[in-house]
Amino acid sequence: MELADEILIAGIKRDDYTSYNQLFVRYYPRLCAFVFQIVKNESASEDVVQEFFIRLWINRQKLEVRESISGYLYRSSKNAALNYLRAETARKKSIQNIPFQEWQSNENAIEQIEFSAALYECIGQLPERSREVFKMSRFDGLRQQEIADAMGTSVKTIKNQIWKSLQYLKACLEVKEAF
Repeated sequence: MELADEILIAGIKRDDYTSYNQLFVRYYPRLCAFVFQIVKNESASEDVVQEFFIRLWINRQKLEVRESISGYLYRSSKNAALNYLRAETARKKSIQNIPFQEWQSNENAIEQIEFSAALYECIGQLPERSREVFKMSRFDGLRQQEIADAMGTSVKTIKNQIWKSLQYLKACLEVKEAF
């Protein structure tokens, strides 16, 4: 037995989810087809109608229909579709207004972050002493003689450790770049 729309609305106002579900099943396909004529996108039209029905349920206590139920549903769906189009237009304009250089600099920043992460991961894989020497040389800005004095070893040993560390890091980063 199919209940009249007015009875379903009255049930919805009394928190009757079965009434809500029946109204949804009855009107969802028709409203999607109607909204599609406005937004010209099937997925978007389904989203608009689903969001409309969600808002209908959330605001069920305040629901006031002063016309036919179908008229109310179609008018409300039309308004939701127009709101969607306005929001979509604003979103597209904001994307178009982002200068290409900003996109490029964001891409460069992402690449820099990814490179830094890979570099630090590779540095972390160095043997402890080599890692210390490398950090003192590259991050602390110490000269090879200063590092040799601090580590109690020869400058030649420090040069060799830095060279080996650089060779390892180069190979490590090449492997990471391949992935």
